[in-house]
Amino acid sequence: MKPHRKAFTLVELLVVITIIGILIALLLPAVQSAREAARRLQCSNHLKQIGLAVLLYEQHHGVYPMGRDATGDYALSWSFRLLPYLEQQAIFDAHDPTKATSAPENAASMRTTVSVFVCPTRRRPRSDGLFNDTGEKVGAVGDYAANVGTRFNEAKDPSATWVPDRRGPMYYQSVVTQALVRDGTSNTFAVGERSWIPDRDFAFFQSRTVTQHLRSTEAGMPIAPDDADYTKFGSDHSGGMAQFVFLDGHVAPIRYSIALDVLQSLSACASGNPISADAY
Repeated sequence: MKPHRKAFTLVELLVVITIIGILIALLLPAVQSAREAARRLQCSNHLKQIGLAVLLYEQHHGVYPMGRDATGDYALSWSFRLLPYLEQQAIFDAHDPTKATSAPENAASMRTTVSVFVCPTRRRPRSDGLFNDTGEKVGAVGDYAANVGTRFNEAKDPSATWVPDRRGPMYYQSVVTQALVRDGTSNTFAVGERSWIPDRDFAFFQSRTVTQHLRSTEAGMPIAPDDADYTKFGSDHSGGMAQFVFLDGHVAPIRYSIALDVLQSLSACASGNPISADAY
């Protein structure tokens, strides 16, 4: 006669379920952390590709790409100029410069998403960016901004809005050569992660908001995760940091706690105060 097998009691079953729940609760943060680490690495790789494209553009044209070439409905941003150097020649060639960027004829060039311009921590590639001229939410979006430099008024002359030694490499109608980067390409930002506010998420290949400048009267990085200042660099990564690619192509994370004068020096091509990597 076979011995009678005793089944789990309700209490034992509840204990097992509780243990499994505890294990899942302990493992979930580790899994989420691993996923974020992978997304951060992917974001870093995106910036690395963008930095390489900036280098190739400079080698081909002798100058770094303009942050933006105009202010009207036909304006194009630095990111559009980099497309041929990111294996996106077809999108670049599809553009008709005689038509407004938001025109249906330019749908292929302005509304086609390019994953290298999107941070995977923040979102997936989408085409719901606003066009400046029409307000239509049909433009490709992006999560990176070119470095304009530090823009500020001098107290002695309020009309002097730009100081040459505080300019970055890619501002409005810029023609910056490598020779003008007197602080060194390894000490100057090219492109960084930009802050993001949904109602100011503009078409990435057109908008002026895909360049960032640092004002001397305020912090250049977010003061909190929900900082609503769209002119600042910033990211959705954990740990209070944003990633930047420098003009020499290397990528580095920059803490939000970085001293403002250090951040401004890294943003200027010729600050006269080159910042070494151990300062950030």
